[in-house]
Amino acid sequence: MSKSNATSGSNRHLARESALEVLYAWHSSACDNGAIPGLIAGRIEEEDRKQQDVEYMRLMVHGVIDDRENLDAKITTVIKRSLRSIATLELNILRLSTWEMTTRLEIPYKVIINEALELAHDYADESARGFINGVLDKLAKQLRSAEIDSKK
Repeated sequence: MSKSNATSGSNRHLARESALEVLYAWHSSACDNGAIPGLIAGRIEEEDRKQQDVEYMRLMVHGVIDDRENLDAKITTVIKRSLRSIATLELNILRLSTWEMTTRLEIPYKVIINEALELAHDYADESARGFINGVLDKLAKQLRSAEIDSKK
């Protein structure tokens, strides 16, 4: 989905893009929580983001930041390398998706994975997309096993 294909009304894909950009900037600023309000405000003011679900974007950003240690612990259970070896962009896509899998049970895990892959397609390279897909598939088996079993 390209940025120009935004649907009218509240758009969660745009909110996810903004949340990813905020988290990337936050991480790049040495995780300065004082920078968050300004970073969020900047994403809200962007002309191409006028249709985003602003409240969902805020919820995601604060959810990931507040629960970062727990999210990172979940991610490390399914990878064979250190989180420090993962590019900041990829790590924040994984954090956003893991947060959604653990807190937004009304969103099917396949939708969460697809959205993560869309972000990876727009912001990272093909190898990152494959890595993210593999990690999220493994996490879904842990975090959404009942949902997966009900589909069988």
